[in-house]
Amino acid sequence: MLAMLNKLAPPYSARRLLLQLAQHGVRQPRRIKYRVNRSNLAAWWRYRRTEMRCNLCGHRGTLLYEMPDLELFQHHRIDVLRETLRCAGCHSKMRDRTVAWGLLTVLNRRLGTAAETLDELAPLVPPDVRILDTDANSRFGKNLRSVPGYVSSLYLPDRENGATLDENGTVNVDLEHMPFADESFDIIITSEVMEHVRYVDAAHREIARCLRPGGTYLFTVPYDAGLSHTLRLIDPVTDEHLVDRPHIHGDPQLRSEGIKSYRVFGRDIVDDVRQAGLEARFTVVREPPTGIFDGDLFLAGHPGGGSASEPTGESARSTGG
Repeated sequence: MLAMLNKLAPPYSARRLLLQLAQHGVRQPRRIKYRVNRSNLAAWWRYRRTEMRCNLCGHRGTLLYEMPDLELFQHHRIDVLRETLRCAGCHSKMRDRTVAWGLLTVLNRRLGTAAETLDELAPLVPPDVRILDTDANSRFGKNLRSVPGYVSSLYLPDRENGATLDENGTVNVDLEHMPFADESFDIIITSEVMEHVRYVDAAHREIARCLRPGGTYLFTVPYDAGLSHTLRLIDPVTDEHLVDRPHIHGDPQLRSEGIKSYRVFGRDIVDDVRQAGLEARFTVVREPPTGIFDGDLFLAGHPGGGSASEPTGESARSTGG
């Protein structure tokens, strides 16, 4: 049945989107208006005619705007475009391509290469360059699996910290107590991970410990530049909800119930990362030829370490805290 569905309406296609919208309308008729509306239809029409070359896989084509729930995105304080605009080749969304931009910027400068996609870059990365991707389900991780020093991780609380989880070598990693030696990695990536970590300060101290001098910590989080201080959603000690409507994010390991978010980060995240031992900068990436329209990314490194925490290039605008 699924094979027939995928043939008639392939994943991340306009046909599959139409079926999803119809299903949404049946299951949640009161919310369908937040997806099927003038604003979303205009964006869908615009991006289905927007050409780009994906910086993960190199596919050239138009983008699928998935007509997301605008009210839910506003509630989660997430920019509408970052979690959609799918590539027809690898199904990456804009956030994936934004992280890929950071990886390409950092590694091209480090290696003296000029790769335009992660597929082009992967064979050029030497074995001594170690990369930790803390989301084993990430789209860009699939492009990096051939890199000898690439390590992917998840966190399953019922499994031993540091245990190998699957045939791909995925490591079970508690970010608050990382099972790695000091200065283990040149690049550490957390993309939409830190909002789910109970004690984020402890996790950032661990990342600083495991990052090599001159290394780079790349991360994305739910971030609202209008907040001077991080908005706490759940008390990490008591698990008491501090807002009337919890923020529940989708998660491949918890398909039905999703995963709870402890916070939406404000501008003080830069100060918090500094206290953990790293200098961080928020970067707005504008690179329409690769399907990135105001992508948000943080880059951090040890002070004075010569890391890529200050990206260069016309496609980025960096701001401090």
